[in-house]
Amino acid sequence: MHPRNRRIFMMQAVAGTTVLALPCSVLAQAAAATAPAEPATVALKETDAYPKSMGFRFKTADVDKVKFPRHDVSQKCSECQLYSAKAGDTQGTCSFFKRLVPPEGWCRNFKPRKAA
Repeated sequence: MHPRNRRIFMMQAVAGTTVLALPCSVLAQAAAATAPAEPATVALKETDAYPKSMGFRFKTADVDKVKFPRHDVSQKCSECQLYSAKAGDTQGTCSFFKRLVPPEGWCRNFKPRKAA
């Protein structure tokens, strides 16, 4: 193959792959921009698959002691560093689940608040 033909072929190959990849990335960015964010105004359910796999319970006293031997009844969402709620709220937002959880709830991702 002549060097000039090889150079033209390489430039066309790079241009072709760029043209093919461009619409995919543009569509992916557009889909991400228009996708609605999960609101933290939706309450978490014990029966959903992921919370269930994390051992989530509405009341810390209902946690299975055999499955989660490190659990203690003093551990509850309101004492977790992932939980945030305003004074007087009946539920707070869990930054792990990105949903509303009760202050008396528990999951195996419990992280105690550090003393300030």
